[in-house]
Amino acid sequence: MTTFRAFIWGSAIGAALGLLFAPQRGDITRAQLQERFSQWQNQAQTRLNHMTSQTPSTMESGRQTAGTTLNKAQSAAGTAADKAQQSLSSTTH
Repeated sequence: MTTFRAFIWGSAIGAALGLLFAPQRGDITRAQLQERFSQWQNQAQTRLNHMTSQTPSTMESGRQTAGTTLNKAQSAAGTAADKAQQSLSSTTH
């Protein structure tokens, strides 16, 4: 029971100190918080739009790079296979 009583006293003292030292009225604070939330929401939306507008060009660039790398790998593999074939045919003759 002592813990519960201490909790009640602590809550009451905290509420009283909050009312005494509050920098402004609650409705003003809520309006400021709403304004900040709206600003953050707008910033997040702007960044999301910017990222989604850049995604297609970034993906296309990645596709081109992957295609170029694949072509080089296929060419190198073909060259190695040709050399191996030539080496085998020259050793068998």
